[in-house]
Amino acid sequence: MADPQENAPAVAEETPWPDRRLAWIALALLVGALIASQLDRMLINLVVGPVKQEFSLDDTQFAMLQGIAFGLFYATMPIPIGMLADRFQRRVVIGVGIGLFSVFSIATGFARSFTQLFVARMGVGVGEASVAPAGFSIIADYFPPHRLGRAISLFTMGSTIGTAGAFIGGGAVIGWLTELASPETGLFMGAKPWQLAFVVVSLPGLLLAPCFFLLREPRRRGLLGRERPASFRQLWPEFRRCGTFLVFFLAGMSMVTTVSYAVTVWTPAVFMRVYGWTAPQIGLWFGLLILFCGASGSYFGGWLVDRLRARGVVDAPLKVAAFAFVGCGLAGTLAPLMPTAPLALLLLAPTIFLKFVPFACAPTALQLIVPNELRSQVSALYLSVISLVGITVGPIVVGLLTDHVFHSPAQVRYSLAIVVACASPIMVVLVLMSCGAYRRLAASAPAPLAPRRSLGGAG
Repeated sequence: MADPQENAPAVAEETPWPDRRLAWIALALLVGALIASQLDRMLINLVVGPVKQEFSLDDTQFAMLQGIAFGLFYATMPIPIGMLADRFQRRVVIGVGIGLFSVFSIATGFARSFTQLFVARMGVGVGEASVAPAGFSIIADYFPPHRLGRAISLFTMGSTIGTAGAFIGGGAVIGWLTELASPETGLFMGAKPWQLAFVVVSLPGLLLAPCFFLLREPRRRGLLGRERPASFRQLWPEFRRCGTFLVFFLAGMSMVTTVSYAVTVWTPAVFMRVYGWTAPQIGLWFGLLILFCGASGSYFGGWLVDRLRARGVVDAPLKVAAFAFVGCGLAGTLAPLMPTAPLALLLLAPTIFLKFVPFACAPTALQLIVPNELRSQVSALYLSVISLVGITVGPIVVGLLTDHVFHSPAQVRYSLAIVVACASPIMVVLVLMSCGAYRRLAASAPAPLAPRRSLGGAG
């Protein structure tokens, strides 16, 4: 008698994919969730001066708010959250997370001490840790494999749009609130412009969270054949099977986040300290670059991966990510060293375009080689490692170099250039080293995730 577990993947293969309209509605909500999370996360980078003045901080302490307070919890919480998402309804996990990071973002504006501010940023990190692991997993059950690269690239574009919105909208909100503020009494209940700005950018998340409780949970695909969710002990052999690939891949992608967070956190400071720009000025221009260059880079990465996979390039996600980062490293190193702001912006454009390409490629690579029971947990492991390294190393090393090597806030440009120049080539080498192991894993991937040329299904 045949083992019923052996037939489970085939059954999942024959099950019709969710309605195309429902798939796109779910993707739109997930994009909205990432946009809301980035609004809450990135606004603080525009208020470096006021926050440092309010709490008497140096650059290293300010970097700790993003690198340790936010980053430590954003990096470690995806693992337990990913385990929850692989066992319970992912839509609920995401909805609760959105509500949490919105509330703690509001708390950032009401902080009255560095300790309270630190705790508030910790809460933002915990809430935001839920969106991506569960999001990557649920997308793979809404969209067929030949559309997965583009679907995930559109999802990651939410991060790009949210970051741009935080800089453009956040800068505008800060400028508007500054004009409204009275020198004697400030704003409502004595709040300062930067404090009330956190309340304003938190509202979209509070409105979006209930929508996920109304969303339909899709049927899971690419299962190992178990009727009930597998325990971590049962899934450990799958982790070991992917071990060689994951070591090189996660180490390489950690360099991507190191560069990305260093550029995102400290570029506004470079323009304000070196070129004399105001927060609304850099918010507008940096935000526009992220919006157009970042969004197009993210989509380009997913589109190119789908095209190359259709031609039989199994390790396309890795090669596209690695070669894109060659250009990112070159442009990103030179950008902060330019003598004028327009030249710096000119080099920031390719830097931002190319640094977003790997963020579309990497989740696609993972979803295509792991069984369903592992998707959220492997995605969580991926996010935990790259976030822990990137968020803590990138911003903090720049701050440490500025404070203790160059001894001048105006020299932050050199600190940023050094971090980008060192991390970028390491990424390229490590990701290319993971290609061989990835091809072997792809050959034994669950049937529902195998490459195919069909144009049917959601899309």
